[in-house]
Amino acid sequence: MFTFQYIAIDTEAGVTPEEFETFVRGEGVHLPLYPGWRWTLLRGLRGERTGQYLMLYEIESAEQRDRYVTARGEQTELAREFWARHPEADAVLVRWRRLGTFGELPTLFTDYRLLADNPRSTVTPGPRYRDRPGEEPVARVVGIHNLALRAGVTEEMFDRFIAENHHRIDDYPDWRFHVLKGERGNRLDQYVMMMEIASLDALDVFYPEPDIATGEAAEFAAAHRDTKQMYEEWKQLASFSGSPQIYTDYLAVAENPA
Repeated sequence: MFTFQYIAIDTEAGVTPEEFETFVRGEGVHLPLYPGWRWTLLRGLRGERTGQYLMLYEIESAEQRDRYVTARGEQTELAREFWARHPEADAVLVRWRRLGTFGELPTLFTDYRLLADNPRSTVTPGPRYRDRPGEEPVARVVGIHNLALRAGVTEEMFDRFIAENHHRIDDYPDWRFHVLKGERGNRLDQYVMMMEIASLDALDVFYPEPDIATGEAAEFAAAHRDTKQMYEEWKQLASFSGSPQIYTDYLAVAENPA
């Protein structure tokens, strides 16, 4: 399960992105977290929400999500008990809310179910952001690209196509796709292609500018004909990532420690 929560900083009060990110990396990351949950703070690089923030929650199962958050985005009784056991979090939450919004109502959110991803990708499980002395820094890119079905195409048709054909996809090196389907929330974007990319450099090798592919991208497509063919079949059913659909490519700027 993935949950997207739209975050805004209080620029009217003079809060800067640098101030907000420094706070989150120094204090916010130490907030307690529900079991089976992790989050990454993302800042928009380009697209619809350039310069704006998104909290990406990854949850091990829908059941684990439902233990703590209702379908309306409200805390369950178990969640209220969880925060009552962590009174040390109160001061940090007060400081966070002075700088911007937190992942709670009335923050806009959407919950997504994973339909498919590529386990053969060279992007392995691990932190999306890490900056520790003596370790290689990590700042992954997460692309959120909304999709739309063509006229006459049902959800069942598209879901079946993805289930039967996603194994044909070979990602660019250091890229990994996820096809997500919206389940509940305020901004219920029906389908999303979420691309997790190992670094900004790995993005720029193939797309240094929005929607402008490099020669390396063309060479990769030529060498992976079945992937290209699968994408053409996909486009007969639904839009694909990139323009004209709404999208944002984000850079990871903070993450709760594992």
